[in-house]
Amino acid sequence: MTDAILDGVSRALAAGFPDCTVYGDERVRQGLQTPAFFVGLGECKQKPLPGGRIEQRQSVKVTYFPERQGDYSELWAVGPRVAGLLAELRLPDGSMIRGTARRCDINDGLMHIRAVYTMRMRPVDTRPRMGDVRVRTRR
Repeated sequence: MTDAILDGVSRALAAGFPDCTVYGDERVRQGLQTPAFFVGLGECKQKPLPGGRIEQRQSVKVTYFPERQGDYSELWAVGPRVAGLLAELRLPDGSMIRGTARRCDINDGLMHIRAVYTMRMRPVDTRPRMGDVRVRTRR
């Protein structure tokens, strides 16, 4: 499910900022082309719910690398706009998920935007299944 959230964030950024490059899990060692976004996962919390379900809260962090270093007006033009894009994501399967606790701030000349996505799901059952049972009857 976290992969679906990353895909949804990347698609939203690509649609909202077509001139920017969106980087995901890959490390960019050299040649970062700006303006660009880097999408990564943050803290993940789980808590049990009734009926064997689990609530998982996954935080997502988007870092914006501006075209011009030190241009805070560019950063503040992008940050709140990205936070708005993270309010509702369309996932690859067509479903929607809502982002909460959205915020943005500038640190070291980069814009950092965060959102939290809450999913409720059933745990995957990994126990071995029982085989076929044959009932013998007397005739």
